[in-house]
Amino acid sequence: MTRVSGRMTGLAAHLPPVTDPHALRVARPLWALVASAVVLGAGAAGGVAPQPSCLVSLASGDVQGQDLGATCAFLGIPYAASTAGSDRWRPPQPAPPWTPAIFNATTAVNCASISFFTPGGSIAGSEDCLRVNVWVREAPLGSPAPVIVWLHTGAFTGGSANFAGSNGRKLVEETGVIVVAPNYRLGPFGFLAHSALAAEDPLGTSGNYGLRDQQAALRWVRDNIARFGGDPGNVTLAGTSAGGQSTGLHLVSPAGDGLFHKAAIQSAYPTSRWRSAGEGAMQGDAFAAALGCTDPAEVVACMRAASQESVLRALPVATQQVIEPAGRTFWEPVVDGVIIPHQPRLLYEAGAFHRVPTIIGFNRDEGWGAFIMRSFTSGVSLEDFEAWVSNEFGPSAGGVLGLYPASSFASPMEAMAGVVGDAQFVCEARRLARLIERTGAPVFLYSYEYEIDALSVDHVIHGVESNILFGNNYQPPAFPSYPLDDADLALHSSMAGYWTRFAASGNPNMADDTVVRWPAFKHPTGPGRGADRYLLLDTATREAQRPREAQCDFFEPLFLKSILGGTAAWQ
Repeated sequence: MTRVSGRMTGLAAHLPPVTDPHALRVARPLWALVASAVVLGAGAAGGVAPQPSCLVSLASGDVQGQDLGATCAFLGIPYAASTAGSDRWRPPQPAPPWTPAIFNATTAVNCASISFFTPGGSIAGSEDCLRVNVWVREAPLGSPAPVIVWLHTGAFTGGSANFAGSNGRKLVEETGVIVVAPNYRLGPFGFLAHSALAAEDPLGTSGNYGLRDQQAALRWVRDNIARFGGDPGNVTLAGTSAGGQSTGLHLVSPAGDGLFHKAAIQSAYPTSRWRSAGEGAMQGDAFAAALGCTDPAEVVACMRAASQESVLRALPVATQQVIEPAGRTFWEPVVDGVIIPHQPRLLYEAGAFHRVPTIIGFNRDEGWGAFIMRSFTSGVSLEDFEAWVSNEFGPSAGGVLGLYPASSFASPMEAMAGVVGDAQFVCEARRLARLIERTGAPVFLYSYEYEIDALSVDHVIHGVESNILFGNNYQPPAFPSYPLDDADLALHSSMAGYWTRFAASGNPNMADDTVVRWPAFKHPTGPGRGADRYLLLDTATREAQRPREAQCDFFEPLFLKSILGGTAAWQ
């Protein structure tokens, strides 16, 4: 098992001196000034009374957060109005001013969803859920702080801004950045496409309500983050898995222009083939029929009248596995021609995206674990593996089997995991890095290869890197309980330094050689393969190059759907 040796050191040791242009410098925000002010009392004594700490004044009213000592946490601030009732499947609208005048931002809120992790799928959350969590230092000093807007994971079906693994407190306390985490609508609430909904929409579209929520949250950050001491002109949009997918989609969405200035796409594949408008409409018709909403004149009213549970259970939900049982549906963004104008891969290939500095990366063993084990509870035989490859890759199956012969792996399951990890994650990350780099925008590619056996013996599976980035212990239901030790925290210190320096300046490196230099990704055109250099995050962080080159060269011309999307990737 790979481990990081040595004791954790504070991030201050890794940050550049204040004279360095890449240093983090954060402001004393309005709320900090309010917290330190005094109000002269009436009467001859002239008494004074301190104002509450963690109190912010916004256009919608005052917000009272939690005082955590070194940090203020503001949980569940409305960034948009409720989407319940008649506002279900409508674009997000501005949040109205709240009453009473002080909003108590101490209670987390989740969007309505159905859980992957309980038998039968338990229902939780609310449709009045468009809220943000904000973590800021208690007493920042200097100029406005860089902002990281973190989009949560959950396969567009579950999860929330309250996921413990990406709680922003520790990262904020150590580095001085501001972390903002928004909820967004999930499952059919967030990604139902239907012609009747598009007909009433101001933009003439439907199916991407969750992405529109995320953009509304970014507009809220633009308009409000200065009140927390943040810099609205220095926002990094970031996330892993569905959060990384979303980030990659906002890079090609015209409505995302100017809302963020850097991006971090972790363990995602936005250049895969997404649902077309026609496919989304077919899904929408099946959904309406399942609810019994078959009268064209009443279909929208009928769907809006359905209970929250009826909406979530109308169609059986896919659970991200390599072979989905028949009849399950996967809710995800749709290429609607408006929010997502065209297939994202084609837009990236045409250079039609927001050219901002970008981090892109993957975990070493993305394909191992639940993606396969949900489908093959008793293991994968050679026959299983070969039949799966044939179905998933169709006319390219022979080439896949030639590159991934089961005899070269410890087991057919390991071979299958290699295919899933490379085709879906590693090679799409390389593709995206090359497409962005050729336009001249700075790109930094990484491979996360740090093993923690308590999570998965000898494997570095999907989703594990974000806990280390934020410095948070692993917790059920996503992972077994595992508290970070000194070795884990040392890697956290290193990763947090790279990510927050990038958020500050677009460059993750120090001005000197105090830490391992992260090379900018380069793949020159013309003769020669190019270096394809990246950072390998492990016990000893180091530079590497040409990730999975032969395999990714094979997948380069293929335009695949998600392997985990419920239908054969090649079709």
